[in-house]
Amino acid sequence: MAIDAVELAKKIENEDEKTYIIGTLIGISDKFLTEEYKNKLKGAIRMTKIAEMLIQEGKAEGKAEGKAELIIKQLKKRFNKIPELYVKRMYELNVDKLEKIGENIFDIKKIEDLDKYFNDN
Repeated sequence: MAIDAVELAKKIENEDEKTYIIGTLIGISDKFLTEEYKNKLKGAIRMTKIAEMLIQEGKAEGKAEGKAELIIKQLKKRFNKIPELYVKRMYELNVDKLEKIGENIFDIKKIEDLDKYFNDN
């Protein structure tokens, strides 16, 4: 039924309405469908605006995570060990802050110098 509902929702002309309905179907279905039906539902929502939004969001998250991992490796090489709190906070930063750390990595003299990136608004 969820797949049929997505197919019907695809026919809605108003993009905002269509996105809202498909998003709602995904949210509701996630709690009730088996993995097999979730995969079928995923196939049904391909090529919709909401699928495109989810893909872009996933790419942005992956990009930030990759940058955080690289910076953590660089910091571990420089300081031998990084407190777990700093590692955790690194993964919480947005791409812009991670890029700033990457640009200034050679100016970081002690691990506590990272605090300014965590505390900047």
